Amino acid sequence: MIDNPTTANHSPVQDRPGQLDIADSLRTAGVAPQRMMNLEHGKTLAQWQNREGEVRYERPRHHALSIYIDKGQQAQRMVNGKAVSRGFPGAVCLFPAGSRSIWQIGGQFEFFHFYFNDVDVARCASQTWDSDPDRIQLNECYHREDPILAQAGKLLVLSDWQAPGQAMAMDHLAQWLLLQVVSRHASVAKAPPAVTGQLSHQYRRLLQEQIHAELDQPLTLSEMAGWVNLSPYHFARLFRATFGCAPYQYVQEQRLIRARDHLRQSTTKITAIALACGFNDASQFSRAFKARFGMTPSQCRSEAHSSKSR
Repeated sequence: MIDNPTTANHSPVQDRPGQLDIADSLRTAGVAPQRMMNLEHGKTLAQWQNREGEVRYERPRHHALSIYIDKGQQAQRMVNGKAVSRGFPGAVCLFPAGSRSIWQIGGQFEFFHFYFNDVDVARCASQTWDSDPDRIQLNECYHREDPILAQAGKLLVLSDWQAPGQAMAMDHLAQWLLLQVVSRHASVAKAPPAVTGQLSHQYRRLLQEQIHAELDQPLTLSEMAGWVNLSPYHFARLFRATFGCAPYQYVQEQRLIRARDHLRQSTTKITAIALACGFNDASQFSRAFKARFGMTPSQCRSEAHSSKSR
């Protein structure tokens, strides 16, 4: 994952001659992504808007989860020239790698795609349930009702993908989406295991020290989970139970506190402080800082210097 969202101009999977992956197929049909974010290990989130025409998905190498956001009643899956299913707001589709489908679009609608691959599925199955990944096979589903995943789509709509620290939050959401797909739409369907208790004192101290040591670096959910030998699923839940917030929220708070200390104690340029504390640029840092402390970084520095001169 990159710790800042980027608009990608490429397919989530490398091109292969004669084969179009889903993002490529949409572009070929004249559809452009409204926004796209590359996540860890090649996973990708994309928001699309389609209006009309025909789209063919021909045996993509990656898997794709689709969540309809707005409208969709005029999006139809076609088999032998006949419509066999029709979309609706909140509709969920799952396209496993190698699947084929034809879509006829007769009106504007918006949808999200989450792209992932066999490695992601295998990692999720083995880490979460200690299952044999070779036994996990995703099932095709089209225009299915799934209120939980539909709600995730609404969350994606409301999220500002450019907000400070949002990339890490989106990576967290992507891990959750992957878990839902494997547990609810795979050949070996299992309920997510219950997670109780908290991280040990030793692990809590290790995480605090490691996070503080790497605040200036991009931090991902799976990387932090690896520090304490847990799956991202178990780690996220135990972290929240232990620290009272999600990992990305904790990291953001520690970055802002460190930045405030630098502003009060040094004359280093604000842009340099922003970069040293893990922010991508000064404007992103300033927005996050004001939202947290009610003042801009420059106001914080001025206030601190005024207090010292009295």
